Amino acid sequence: MRRYLLIAVLLHVALFAILMVRFDWWSSEPPQAAAAIKAVVVDRLPQQDPPPAVEQKRKQEEQKRKEEQKRIEAERVRKEQELVEQRRRAEEKRKKAEEEKRRRVEEERRREVEAEKRRKAEEEKRRKMEEEKRRKAEEEKRRKAEQEARRKREEEEKRKRAEEEKRKRAEAERRRREAERRRREEELKSMLAAEEEFLEGEQRRKNQAELSRYINKVRSRVESRWLEPPSAREGMSTTVRIRLSPSGEVLVVKTVQSSGDAVFDRSVEAAVRKASPLPLPSDTAILPDFPELVFKFIKES
Repeated sequence: MRRYLLIAVLLHVALFAILMVRFDWWSSEPPQAAAAIKAVVVDRLPQQDPPPAVEQKRKQEEQKRKEEQKRIEAERVRKEQELVEQRRRAEEKRKKAEEEKRRRVEEERRREVEAEKRRKAEEEKRRKMEEEKRRKAEEEKRRKAEQEARRKREEEEKRKRAEEEKRKRAEAERRRREAERRRREEELKSMLAAEEEFLEGEQRRKNQAELSRYINKVRSRVESRWLEPPSAREGMSTTVRIRLSPSGEVLVVKTVQSSGDAVFDRSVEAAVRKASPLPLPSDTAILPDFPELVFKFIKES
């Protein structure tokens, strides 16, 4: 409100300043152009001042004109001030109406908010009452369920104890029979193991003798085809892996442990290939990896 009043005062001051400037401008008489007179001098008369009455009348008329202009200007300023004041009152009235409308809207909104709060409070109260009622019902139901569950657990535990006692007696009897069965099986296994060990020893001795005879045949056949390289020295050895066909043909020969001399290794591989087909063992059981054969060739003196 103070801001609008200050604006009105400043506006009045500005209008008054404008009116004063315009009044001075209107009051100043424009210069009158000299009248063009065409005449013939017939006689030179001495110049005389106008009569005092005429000059006095002219001044009075000029004074009246100025006062009339001031009155008109003052009236115009008054009307402009009245217009400004009317606008200010209209603006204040409009603002008061808007403020009243806003106040009514805010009051209505406040009443709605309070009503909503009361509704929510009542709803919350009703919800809590229902929740408490439901909680008590569930608590009672849970208590009864716990009692029933406790009774069933006690009965179940009693049944389980009886079954456990029965199972323990049966388990003790089963363990006794199982121990007796294991004892007899152990005795039988000991007897069979002793017999099997004896037979396996005999078989190993037979297999070892057969394997030695077979390796000697292979070594003799390879040595007969071996061309000794100049770099060969006594005690040099190389180990090769040989893959045989069912008929004894050498399919693959590869050095798996070198002698350190590539020429010596290649000469042994060549001798194995030349010795193909190699003799087959009378019993392949003596060679677990058959048809592969790992053969160590040693340069003797």
